Amino acid sequence: MEYLNNLSLTQMTKIWLSYPEIASEIADPLTYIRYPLAAIVKKLLQQSGVFATTGSQQNQESSFDIRKCLESLQKSDRIYQASLSRQLAADLPPDIEQTTLKDEPKDWFIKTADFGDDFDRVLQHRDGEFTQLLEDIARYHQIFQQGYDKIILIRPPTYTGYDIQLTAAMQCLGYTKEQFQFIIVQPIELYAFHTPTQQIHRIPDIASDELIQAIGIDALRWHSLRVPLTSVAPINISTAGQNTPEDSFYRVRSAYYRCCMLLQQAGEQGTIQLETSGGGGGIAPTKIAPAPMPLAEYTWDNSYAEKLASLLQAVPEILQQSAAEIAPYLLIRHLEAIGDTCHQWINSLSLTSQACVLLLATQQTLCDLLENVLSIQTPEFLPQAS
Repeated sequence: MEYLNNLSLTQMTKIWLSYPEIASEIADPLTYIRYPLAAIVKKLLQQSGVFATTGSQQNQESSFDIRKCLESLQKSDRIYQASLSRQLAADLPPDIEQTTLKDEPKDWFIKTADFGDDFDRVLQHRDGEFTQLLEDIARYHQIFQQGYDKIILIRPPTYTGYDIQLTAAMQCLGYTKEQFQFIIVQPIELYAFHTPTQQIHRIPDIASDELIQAIGIDALRWHSLRVPLTSVAPINISTAGQNTPEDSFYRVRSAYYRCCMLLQQAGEQGTIQLETSGGGGGIAPTKIAPAPMPLAEYTWDNSYAEKLASLLQAVPEILQQSAAEIAPYLLIRHLEAIGDTCHQWINSLSLTSQACVLLLATQQTLCDLLENVLSIQTPEFLPQAS
């Protein structure tokens, strides 16, 4: 089998995401609360123009024939039948299979050791029983045969070791690491400000419903995604989700809200003709009449305005990069840069018609990325920072 190497998002059209079902008895502990938030990856991919489908091993229709799959694999030089794996046989006489073990039952092995595994793995035991590894590679091979360009397996932190075996086995079939990817989502670690010592300290895990009540589901989603999924996510519950400038989530939401309020003010003053719809205190702007030029065609008289316009124009590239690397944190960090630059610009703003063009572009970008990609609500009311 021959497959393309180094696939990029511009070449890909279909990606299959796998989210294994987690038993109810382990779904609530804080260790696992970050895992379902990783579903945001699907929206991120879709916003980048990629067809992304989700599925699980449990609910995928088992239409493949494992026996036929094994028969086809047996024609490959990366599959062999023996009483011992190559690694164990290496310590014995070279003709061990033809002499001492010649009448012993044999297993079917796949040469996963050639691709980073500790040793070769069994696909079918000598009693005829198929292994989980064979079932999985048959299933994922079938998905590729259905026209998918890449498979991404998103797993909770309980998955250790098997990803190496499965990735190596898929490489034995001719697939690349770029086409078949494991992402092990690491847990959240909680911190809080300790008044007696005036320092931030690690605190014990608390129930997930208590955490959501303390900081809100949107803040939880924001802070759990602002670091790589494969790294532990630190959350300071003393500031996360609170109306304080120390919280990046508040800074971004307040930037959105300030844009809405200034555009409303400009409309009331007659500086612009503004069409609005719900949200942002009932005044989320949608259009300026007449329609403004693209941001790239304006000359900005303020370094903050110039930087903000540049950050807004870079959003499509950031979305592509975030999707290509399966890295929502890149988008979060870009939103933080947009929010912080927006505040710096607004603090010395003259409310001109050209400034309103940039305000509207900022508001629309923040709204689109927060709601349509990150599934975070934009504020209809925002208390002042404490």
